[in-house]
Amino acid sequence: MTPEGTATPEETAHSPPTAVTARTPRDAASARQETAGGPSPQEMAAAEVVGRVLGAMVEHPDEGGLSLVFPDRRRAVLEEATVGEREDLRLAHLRRESAMQWPAPGRWWWQVTIEDLRGLARVREVFPVVARACEAHGVPRPGELPSAVSFAVPDVHWLVHTVPARLRGHPGVLDRPATVTLGRAPSTGPDMSAVPAAVAGWLAGEVAGRALLRLERRRAAERHLYLTLGCTGPAADAFDALVWAGGVPPGPPPIRPGLSHLWLAPVLGRTVFLWSRRGGWSRHEPYG
Repeated sequence: MTPEGTATPEETAHSPPTAVTARTPRDAASARQETAGGPSPQEMAAAEVVGRVLGAMVEHPDEGGLSLVFPDRRRAVLEEATVGEREDLRLAHLRRESAMQWPAPGRWWWQVTIEDLRGLARVREVFPVVARACEAHGVPRPGELPSAVSFAVPDVHWLVHTVPARLRGHPGVLDRPATVTLGRAPSTGPDMSAVPAAVAGWLAGEVAGRALLRLERRRAAERHLYLTLGCTGPAADAFDALVWAGGVPPGPPPIRPGLSHLWLAPVLGRTVFLWSRRGGWSRHEPYG
């Protein structure tokens, strides 16, 4: 995320809308594919990122899974797995063409600016309670609630006094999903020490395990697993590091049979990470 004051596709969502935005052709096409049982938004985003980083064409075979075709005619297979909440993930956000959205808990449009990613999962949980309390008292920010309300409602008290996120409601803009963006990058970024254990846990999880089994059944010289890391998944410190830290994770991930490439793609920030048996870890910024 660029500092405030520099326009990015995500940050354009910070201004109140002046007109209804029409669905883009690519979003319309993706909606038709999902309705027809095609690739999920996460799979489509994974295909676009991998193709852009590696210069490969991506095929969507009818039998499922994704295939990569390189300019030299080499082929590889790709499976995507999502760690954490899926309901907030839309293709436009996964492409970084718009901000993440959360369902509106009341009538107002809300902006949620995340200041501490380690508290993101709880912010997601308490946001509806806090937003409804603000709307009931006619105030746009939790800090403007009467002190009696702040002390009486634990979720409000926690948010106001720990400030992991800044909330701002817009009573003049109604019935629009909340937009969720990152605040300024910390002056001292976290290190990557929490990432190896988190990667081991993600790979041992049920969702990644099913994707690894699908990879093992597919014949190819290269097998790529793409982990979409949702904001409510486990290992908050690792998610925070992958979004904000410089460099790459220390050491290789746990070796899995048939796995030649591993991708880590947090749903916030602009960086993805790729590990390969030959090249180790590398970082990329594939979002235009």
